Amino acid sequence: MNYVFTHVNLITGEEDRDVIEDMHVYVKDDKIVALEQGNSPVRDSYQTVDARGRYLMPGLINLHAHLFGTGKPSKTLGGGRQQKMVVSFASTRLGGHVLDKMLKENMEQALYSGVTTVRGVGDLFYSDVRLRDRIEKGTALGPRLLVSGPAVTVPGGHGDGTFAVTSADPAGIRQLVAQNAKHRVDLIKICVTGGVMDAKKKGEPGELKMSLEQTKAACEEAHRLGYKVASHTESPEGVIVALKGGVDTVEHGSLLDQEAVELFQERKSALICTLSPALPLASLPPSKTKLNELCVYNSRVILDNMVEGVKTALAHDIPVGLGTDASCPFATQYNMWRELWYFKTYAGVSNEFAVHTATLKNAQILGIDEITGSIAPGKSADLIVLKENPYKDLRALRSVDAVMVRGRLTDCPKVKKNEEIEAELDSLMKGL
Repeated sequence: MNYVFTHVNLITGEEDRDVIEDMHVYVKDDKIVALEQGNSPVRDSYQTVDARGRYLMPGLINLHAHLFGTGKPSKTLGGGRQQKMVVSFASTRLGGHVLDKMLKENMEQALYSGVTTVRGVGDLFYSDVRLRDRIEKGTALGPRLLVSGPAVTVPGGHGDGTFAVTSADPAGIRQLVAQNAKHRVDLIKICVTGGVMDAKKKGEPGELKMSLEQTKAACEEAHRLGYKVASHTESPEGVIVALKGGVDTVEHGSLLDQEAVELFQERKSALICTLSPALPLASLPPSKTKLNELCVYNSRVILDNMVEGVKTALAHDIPVGLGTDASCPFATQYNMWRELWYFKTYAGVSNEFAVHTATLKNAQILGIDEITGSIAPGKSADLIVLKENPYKDLRALRSVDAVMVRGRLTDCPKVKKNEEIEAELDSLMKGL
């Protein structure tokens, strides 16, 4: 169906562009075809969406998500027998059906919240790939998905036993990358360091797991096959190894010294900021997070180092993208808007820059900015309609009046929110 959004206040997603008032935006099939002033007559054969007084902007892009979780805190996430049972069940035929249904529902919630593109960075048994294919065929509704399949790491590395496959041998790591390629993934995810939940010492999260040789093996094979590489990396040492190894995006990040800055610039790599789980895990008590005190303490280390790393990157014109790390405790599939708010609050950027980062900048990092990320003729119709202006208050993104992905419109989308999680996150925001 063809649509025209009439008399809308237009936010293009481009940097340093003000709101353009009173515009008609035409969508034919799955593409934006024209932007016209509101005093021009509305063309025939287009269904009118009266957006007078409202705001139209590109859909949000979430650069870092795991599609299988809801963000509800659970001791299962910390490992142990219960986690092994869940993963084992997911490997069965029945478990696969349950997992696929869960992913579909999670991505519908992401879409209804205004997220029109998601990069999945670590799944169980290629479940993200299956959902991506269903969405592309039109048999499921959801955001545009770019997926990695299972992450690649070494035995004992981050995600081992859940969303990652492992090998200690560089040749074996190359084989795992090639195996993911055979499943038609969109990128390769590796885990160079550990994380909060697998840290053994207080004050030392992000323990180095993959050697430079192992990291290079993964990156060289991925690049040979035409894939970009994203790396889970949560320590200064890990950042250096990841960049020297050839990764394209450093996920989460840490403190950046001069060597790291120069490597980012030389490699033209990007830093992906994920404050959404770090803030609540560092700020809420273990009784809320279901984590032990060691994890809470180390979450604060990760949060502080990530913030400083992002500030350093921005100061040196290193591309910074945004993701939520959805599926972690308190990181839901529908709260991408909070990541923008945290980015603005902790990195000290403007609301306009936060919106630009979560739309066109994120698309540029993915290499799909010719397809999506801004509103311009010829681009995919990935759009959201808001009551209020997010340039004035990012909380305008908390709920959307309508969302369109590839020209497919959902009016008045309803998001099923976990009210307990929302209350805790709202309380944190009041204290900032």
